[in-house]
Amino acid sequence: MAPPRRSRRSRFTLLLLVLASLTVLTLDYRDTAPVRGLRSVAATVFSPVRSLADTVGGPVGNVWNGITRYDGVRAENRRLRQRIDQLQGDRIRSEVDARELRQLRRQADIPFVGDLPKVVAQVVSGPVTSFDQTFEIDRGTGDGLRKDMPVVTDAGLVGRVVRVTGDRAAIQLVTDSRFRFGVRLTRSGEVGIARGGRDGRLVVDEGVSADTDVKKGDTVTTSGVDGSVFPPKVPVGTVVSVRRTDDRTEKVLEIQPVANLDGLTYVTVLLCDGTCR
Repeated sequence: MAPPRRSRRSRFTLLLLVLASLTVLTLDYRDTAPVRGLRSVAATVFSPVRSLADTVGGPVGNVWNGITRYDGVRAENRRLRQRIDQLQGDRIRSEVDARELRQLRRQADIPFVGDLPKVVAQVVSGPVTSFDQTFEIDRGTGDGLRKDMPVVTDAGLVGRVVRVTGDRAAIQLVTDSRFRFGVRLTRSGEVGIARGGRDGRLVVDEGVSADTDVKKGDTVTTSGVDGSVFPPKVPVGTVVSVRRTDDRTEKVLEIQPVANLDGLTYVTVLLCDGTCR
């Protein structure tokens, strides 16, 4: 069947427009009035066609640009992530340095130490197991350390030196069940014997008579009595529970250490072994 007349007329019109366009392009360098007029007519006629081409081709071009630039964008994102990680690392290191500086300053000026000779040391290794109650510091005999010297933080008693070499020392924590030392109740003045207990606490189960007035929250310090290896008035902890012994002749106290024994960074060794008074 023959194509409709309207279709043939449309193709003929399109052909005339294409020929006119080629003519205008050929005369493009001739800036005469007729040529300018033809260019204007051609621009008006082809404007919808060009607009449609731009509308259709624009997204395609954007997609193509996205595809061709993908590797570059990915590399830039990787560089930005690395820079962010670096900045976060710098911030964390700055915070750690600031915290350690504050700790060092506190260790250098501990009120209850007074004029006693001392050495500030850094903790280099912690307990190996949950049953281990020792840690190591980076000071030794070359720094004046000797066995049984007390170890403290700015809060209070931490432990004592149990082994020492030229540049290292092992510290026994005050919560070790084998660690026994004299303590004094600051409110009553009563003296007892403390040892490591359960759950990171101390137990005073010798020396405190049944009629001694003891309350939860009472503070406890080292006794400093004759024969003690520790100087007096070093903070030890606070009373968290009170009960009587089975024969009801003495009281048993549970003490929460005042020093934070978890995550120690710096400690101070008092350079005295029974001579600090």
